[in-house]
This record gives sequence, C-alpha cells and structure tokens, in this order.
Amino acid sequence: MALAIARIDTATPCDSDACLHTPVYYTIVSGKIKLKFTCFLYIILPMGTILASIISVILGFSAGIGANTAMTDTPDEAAAEFLDALAAGNMQVLQEYADNEYVDFLDDFDSDTAEEMEQAIFNGFSYEIIETAKKNGVAVAKVKVTTPDLSHVMKDFKKSSYDYISHHLYDKDVENKEKLSAKCKKIYAKQLKKESEDGTLENVVFIPMVANIDHSWDMKLSDGLTKTLMGSLKVPGDLREAAVDYLFDKDYIPAYSFDQVQAMDMSKPSGVTVADLKLVTRYKLVGTEEKLWQMEQDYNLNCLFLLGIASHESAYGTSQFHTNNVCGYGYSSYPSINDCLDIVGRVLAKNYLTPGAAYYKGTTIDAVNQTYAADPAWDTKVANKVTYFYEVISENHNKQLEKLK
Repeated sequence: MALAIARIDTATPCDSDACLHTPVYYTIVSGKIKLKFTCFLYIILPMGTILASIISVILGFSAGIGANTAMTDTPDEAAAEFLDALAAGNMQVLQEYADNEYVDFLDDFDSDTAEEMEQAIFNGFSYEIIETAKKNGVAVAKVKVTTPDLSHVMKDFKKSSYDYISHHLYDKDVENKEKLSAKCKKIYAKQLKKESEDGTLENVVFIPMVANIDHSWDMKLSDGLTKTLMGSLKVPGDLREAAVDYLFDKDYIPAYSFDQVQAMDMSKPSGVTVADLKLVTRYKLVGTEEKLWQMEQDYNLNCLFLLGIASHESAYGTSQFHTNNVCGYGYSSYPSINDCLDIVGRVLAKNYLTPGAAYYKGTTIDAVNQTYAADPAWDTKVANKVTYFYEVISENHNKQLEKLK
C-alpha cells in the first residue's frame, strides 16, 4: 500500500505523495472567537484517504465551535468561486483569505502598476477541481491549477537591475535612494509582466475550507499555497536593497598592478561598463565606449586591452597613418573609428587569443606582442595604458558603489 505524509493546507504534493514538513498556522473563526493553533502534522496515510484525513485534522481543531450550520453553497461552489476570481486577476480574493507577504507586497507599488501586476500574476490562470470532501463544517478541495511560471522573476530582476545600475552608476538618479527604488519597482514590474507570458506551471494543490458564520466557506491559505497559486513567485521585499546587494556581490573592480596586468588573460572580460569606459576615453576615442563594451560582450575580449591598443597606437585617435585606423592594424582605412575597433576586436579574439588560431601565442599582452607588433616593447606600453585604466576605473567605480550602501 502506498503511503503519504499528509498535512493540512498543503501546497503541491511531491509526485504521488503529499509530503510537507513545515509548521501550519490556523485561525478558525466562530462568531467573535478566534482560535489559533500552531502545530506539526505528520500523518502516515494511504493515498486514497488523504482528503478525509485532512478533514479529520481540521475537525480536531474546530470541534465544538459551532460549524454544523447548514451551508448555502457547496465546497465545490465555494472553491470554484474563489478560483474564478483568481482567473479574473482579482487579488482582493487572496487578501480576504490570506494574511501573508504574498498578498501585501503589491501595496508598495502605485495603483496602476499594481493592477497591471495583478493581471500578469494570474495571466492564463486555469483550474480543474478534481474532487472535494467535507464533514460537518470543514472541507478540502483537491485542485489542478495552471499558472504562469513566475519562479525566475526575482533572479532575472536582479540581472536587469544590475545592468541598469552598473551602466548608470555615476548618475545622480542612482545615488538617490527614492529614485533608484522607484526605478527598481519599474524593472521588477516589467520583468514580471514579461515572464507571465513566457511559460506555465501545473500543480495539484489541496485547499482547506472552514464554514463561516455567513453559511459559506472560508479558504485557509498558507504562504506556501498562496505562492503556488501565484505561479511560484518569490516575494521581492525591498527591491532596491536586493538590487544593491546583488551589485555588491559581483561588482568591485580591483586596481591591478602593472605586473598583474602583464600576467592577465586578455581573453577574459574586464567587467567594466560603458559608464566606466567614459572615465578613461580621451580625444577622438570619446564616443567609442558602447562599441568597446559590446566587443567585450560579443567576444569575451577584455575591452580595456582593445582600448589600450588604440590609445597607444594612435595617441587616443589623434595620430592616424590611415583614416580611422586607430589600432595600427595593417594598412587599411576604415569608415569610422568604431568600424576599426569592431574589426580589430574580432581579429584579436579569433586569431590571436584563441588556442590553435593562426597568430595564437598565448592570452597575455606579451604573447599577443609576438605576432601583432614589431616593437618588442609594445606589450609594456599597452600594459601601462591598461594598468592606468584599471586604476582610474577602480577608484571611481568602487567609490560610487559605497554611496549606494
């Protein structure tokens, strides 16, 4: 005989077994009397008796509080009415039956945004009531629910907020806590709405109900059950704080020494941003920051290395033997400086920094020097530039990070 561990107000069963081992908190209302129970329920049951046993547990708590009054609707009707409200994007029905963080977090958003998020949370919500059981004044419904898959919203929000903050690190709006908080809310809402359209989840849940004084049924929703009904959405808490914490976990930029730069693998990204690059571009290389950053994203090429080459070979673009050829690569002219950086960046990544490639000698600046430039001191000159870039960016970047604490 298959066995299961059943608990009241359970969320999704694990495969064929309902096995949850967390405390359960109940408030059962009878007139003006509220009884609260906290317990652990570990009941070994045959699978076929889970619903009946859940009811027995509720009865054990609610016995003697007058739950035998004739009901005006059935548990099926009450559960369907509740679930229909969710399908219509009605968050108020959750607020009626649940007093937990999964309901309250939308209060932090303006009314229009909150309404849009409610619709997104229950976008495509559907259900099938598999069976219900009742005894006296308690009941439970076994329901299959289909929800949008919102399980990755918080993770993806952190990535999106990281991109925004790191690229606007030196902006006054990022330093301002209220403005950054407002921006983070917009990013979160946008991410939630996007992911509400990308995929779905299917779960089987058990929804406990208790008779109320109005001769109807009250749903009893735990945090876990509410989370499942909301597409496994992780409640964000303070969004600005979450975004800044994520930034701090990965975004300090060291001030590397000359020797460290000389030993550095230039086929690895630097981690700097467009805003950081604007601190170190000069003269005719001003305006190339987006291109330099994009080359790093596309080819895992350290963009400070590419900037170091252009800065050394053309004195920041002011000395060109061929039009817009700021990297001293060949004898070609280019339509623009960005075109030159694009071509030379791709050539470096594919032909000089990839093992087995035609000009590969290693991934350090010294190794590239062996096949890129005739000047034996070329690597020292370029490394000096890169060291300077790291020094300037590190000092300013990390100082700005501290302002966000």
